[in-house]
Amino acid sequence: MAAMVAKNVAVHEPSKQTHAVLLYWRLPDEWADVLHSWISDPPIPSPLSGIPTPLLRQAIAVLTRSNRAQIISIADGEGVRFSVSTK
Repeated sequence: MAAMVAKNVAVHEPSKQTHAVLLYWRLPDEWADVLHSWISDPPIPSPLSGIPTPLLRQAIAVLTRSNRAQIISIADGEGVRFSVSTK
């Protein structure tokens, strides 16, 4: 495991121990590119595919009023933090 960590193909997870690792089949930078591409144009159709932005904002407002989402400020505008209820 130490050799894999040294080669940057694994990291200790959780980080403050040495008996378990998270093995990468893609590095975090590669996953970031995959995530960014997916978020920009998800390849899987869903009921949200093509939803008009004003309607999406209205739906987010409903979630905000019921404490299931929060609009947050980010560097280049706004984002949404969703709350998941565990019943």
